[in-house]
Amino acid sequence: MNIQDISNKNYFVFDAFGTLFKTSEVKAELTKIAGEKTDNLINVWRSKQLQYTWLRNEMNRYQPFSVVTKDALDYSMRLNGITDEKVFDILLPLYDTPQLIDGAKDLLKILKDNGKTVAILSNGTCAMLNNGVQLTGIQYYVDHILSVNDIGIYKPQPAVYQMALDTLEATVEELIFFSSNQWDVSGASVFGLDACWINQYGETKEGLPFGTVVETGSLREVSEYF
Repeated sequence: MNIQDISNKNYFVFDAFGTLFKTSEVKAELTKIAGEKTDNLINVWRSKQLQYTWLRNEMNRYQPFSVVTKDALDYSMRLNGITDEKVFDILLPLYDTPQLIDGAKDLLKILKDNGKTVAILSNGTCAMLNNGVQLTGIQYYVDHILSVNDIGIYKPQPAVYQMALDTLEATVEELIFFSSNQWDVSGASVFGLDACWINQYGETKEGLPFGTVVETGSLREVSEYF
């Protein structure tokens, strides 16, 4: 599949955080508390957030993403010797009151104008996703909001991607999945979905298994093919 083929799909499914929603624009405020530890605080938090979802999958010990996110931040704070609980007030709302990635609303509008079905498929809770959609004004363009909380298991388990097919009543040939996270693109494409990796940070390709994947630098670039 070439990137030009994207416009032929009927169902467009997007990851939420990092793909449609920003989660990294509070560094100045956080630095006042964490100082030189700010970068490590954030990096460990992000890393543990993902690790905890994957480990909970393996242990069959699901907890909602809001719980996992707070647990990961608590660990990172303890690791970095930070005790000021204002950090929770700064970082956790990123997932409840997010801002849109540049070009997201324009692309979603283009898709709706072209008669496409648009869905979000995310590890986030229903509350997180509904808040994000409403606050950013994209509720007019999103037809379905799918949370892993409905099935109690996290990406990249195949059941999550199957949930998208089942809910949308779509075939793998009709659907394309978008994510800025390589592990998510890997999981979706190995499952059998065509996928688009939004490589907005110029990352090096991981040594993971990949199925059919096209790469683009931004959501704006995707808009150019409609």
